[in-house]
Amino acid sequence: MKVTDRQQVATLLSDVQNSRRQIFERQEQISSGKRVNRPSDDPAAAERISQFKNVIQTTDRRLFSVNEAVARLTVSGSTFGAVSNTLIRARELAVQAANATNSAVERSNIGKEVNQLFQSLSGLANTQLNGRSIFAGHETQTDPYVLGTATSSVGVNNTGTGGISTVVASAAALEPNLYEIQFNGTNYDVLNLTTGETETSGAGSPLSFDGLTATISGTPATGDVFYTRAGYTYQGDANAIAIEIGDGKTVSTNISGSQVFSGPTVNLFTAFQDFHQALATNDQDGIATALANLDNGLTQVTNARADVGSRVNRLDTVKDSLSLVKVNVDALRSEFEDTDIAKVASELASFQVNLEASLSVLARQYETTLLNFLR
Repeated sequence: MKVTDRQQVATLLSDVQNSRRQIFERQEQISSGKRVNRPSDDPAAAERISQFKNVIQTTDRRLFSVNEAVARLTVSGSTFGAVSNTLIRARELAVQAANATNSAVERSNIGKEVNQLFQSLSGLANTQLNGRSIFAGHETQTDPYVLGTATSSVGVNNTGTGGISTVVASAAALEPNLYEIQFNGTNYDVLNLTTGETETSGAGSPLSFDGLTATISGTPATGDVFYTRAGYTYQGDANAIAIEIGDGKTVSTNISGSQVFSGPTVNLFTAFQDFHQALATNDQDGIATALANLDNGLTQVTNARADVGSRVNRLDTVKDSLSLVKVNVDALRSEFEDTDIAKVASELASFQVNLEASLSVLARQYETTLLNFLR
């Protein structure tokens, strides 16, 4: 079969185009570091690569959530440690104050430190991480504990029939103080037992001070006293912040304040305020009750701290497992997607040689044209 010049040229042109295509593909692989740059390069491999990348993305998302959760729980654990220390110190003061040799003045002085411990407790309950409250459940943009309630009581040694009720008139004006209302026969004097200052005085009730409005009912006797104070209210919820650690598997990564600071057994704020009031009023029975409440509160916080520790340990194990999955899946992806630079470079050099040879032959082939023959 006779092979014409046109067929030879066509064959040479096809070889040149094929070599150029192969050179472009190798150059692209070296540039990108990938053997498969588009599905058409290897449809079967591209499908597997897509599956591997989906697994890696899911794993990365879970690792990010786990790291955030570990940070949140670690801060929670540290906060509970500080709360435990606060309770331990308060308990030491309760034991000291329970000693019968203490005078009313000495107990009042102990109360000043107890009040400082109480102030630190509210700060710990409102701990934030990255601008978000960690003890408010899902209400992370809200301080879980704010002043918003009022509590009242009558003096244990009162001889009249007077009673007291207190409502919050302005939550924004509330102060975490203990107030004593003294009836001197004609007027009511409101003394701030926390600061030692006189708040107001009036011939009748209601009496308004620091966001509270107190109303005395009945018939108090001269010298009768009444007590009132503002208390903290929980603004968060009890919802768990759960993260996904596997298909169909989640872990709760928070403990709400209602499970540590205001329950489930002891309201720590109330326990501290009751203790402070017992010290300020020289109430020995109240001090004994406070000691028991502080013990129960310490157990409550210790249990929460242990719970946090167990969750951190579990999440550390999950993080190690997820990291291993990512490494293994990424290695599989690399086998399908990444290029062997040395091998591709060698192939590139070979195709470049082939291209040069094809171009040389093609050039010689064009030299046999009719114009060259006539010349």
